[in-house]
Amino acid sequence: MNIEDVKSLISLIDESTLTELHYQTGDFQLLLSKNKLVQTNQQSSDNIQAEVPSPAVIAPVQNIKEAVSEAAVAKEGKIITSPIVGVVYLAPTPDAKPYAIKGQSIAKGDVVCLVEAMKLMNEIKSEFDGEIVEVLVENEQIVEYNQPLFRIV
Repeated sequence: MNIEDVKSLISLIDESTLTELHYQTGDFQLLLSKNKLVQTNQQSSDNIQAEVPSPAVIAPVQNIKEAVSEAAVAKEGKIITSPIVGVVYLAPTPDAKPYAIKGQSIAKGDVVCLVEAMKLMNEIKSEFDGEIVEVLVENEQIVEYNQPLFRIV
């Protein structure tokens, strides 16, 4: 399991109603949790209180495995990332059609969006040939360095 897989699992748990995810394969184990479940009592370190979520909140292991495999399938493909921090523009002007949309075929070198940084518009070009399967940002959204913009297969 690589760092991208771990990021995918973190994203999956953030977007779901799950509060905890325990993933194990071979000798690798990963435990992700949204909430702090254990609180210590200040009077004594032997006194530990645990807040346990109701059984309805914790999904069965089989459902978690299905969700993980669905996330892996959904996350296949190549990613176009932002090379700089700035504001992303999906079209050249507000009333123009977008450079790239979901389902569109693109070639290596095609402009997919603009990122404005320090009053300069920087064309972001595709590094891959393929079809856009996911637009990961919204128009005029602030993006970070190396933030995913588009997923291509």
